[in-house]
Amino acid sequence: MKSVRIPILILCLVAMAAAAPLFALPGTIVIGALKGPTGIGMVRLFDKPPSLPDDLKLETVAVPSADVMAAKVIGGEYDAAVLPVNMAAKLYSAGIPIRLAAIVGNGMVSFLTSDPSISSLADLRGKEIAVAGQGATPDYLLRFLLERAKINPNTDLRLSYSLPYPEAAEALAAGKIRYAILPEPFATLALKVDPALRSPIDLGALWTKATGQASYPMSALVVSDRLAASHPDAVARLLAAYADSIAWVTAHPREAGLLAEKHDLGLKAAIAAAAIPRSNYVFETAAQARPAVEALLSVFLATAPTSVGGKLPDAEFYASFD
Repeated sequence: MKSVRIPILILCLVAMAAAAPLFALPGTIVIGALKGPTGIGMVRLFDKPPSLPDDLKLETVAVPSADVMAAKVIGGEYDAAVLPVNMAAKLYSAGIPIRLAAIVGNGMVSFLTSDPSISSLADLRGKEIAVAGQGATPDYLLRFLLERAKINPNTDLRLSYSLPYPEAAEALAAGKIRYAILPEPFATLALKVDPALRSPIDLGALWTKATGQASYPMSALVVSDRLAASHPDAVARLLAAYADSIAWVTAHPREAGLLAEKHDLGLKAAIAAAAIPRSNYVFETAAQARPAVEALLSVFLATAPTSVGGKLPDAEFYASFD
């Protein structure tokens, strides 16, 4: 029965998306931002929404989690949204009518430890490492890099998933655990509590060495097919405003932190400001980012095919609004 329910569920989700109105509100484009560092890249759109053609208005919404965001996208409540890259691919493969418009955040995952003896992945043999977010990018990234280093992640060390991100950062800073893989802002939180923590293994550099890609994409901006087809000029204007927001946030972390707190993007101003320089904001069009996206999705596909919908997205996934 289980094999029957999955296709039926997908058909229901596609029907929901197809039946949804073009906009959540008449004449309004609704865009969802994930709370935390990812959403902060969009903060200027919250504070100063761009003017759009066709008398359209922009409504920005801060969303607490990727799962909630996905449900809103599936239901057609949002016309654009930021999602983890693999989740965007999975929805597309399930027939949800979305397209990748841009990558807005690259790798921001750190290995942190209080152990002065660690200098390479080989030194992690026999250790227990806290990895918050089983089945998320930090987990698959670490597993891929360990395997490239001829270290079996299932037998040569222990990956622990018992602590969510905030608790893992707190436990590391308090000395309750010694090794952790943390994304932003949680790495910054841990370092603010205990500046003696070290990051002796550069996961990004190891990824580049293994794949030839400068970084790995983590955050994807998707737009609905209907919005892309009906108002491509509005989408182009929105993308330009998003790119400007990222540039401004990167150049003005203190001011961006204040806006993040003002618009309830999940972080206090001081923490947001400290995390921004480590958050690796980018703005890359879908065409520019496709090689890096496929490199990352290939890792998910090899480890857990269902996490990306069982296949790499085809060329139609990558939208262009030039």
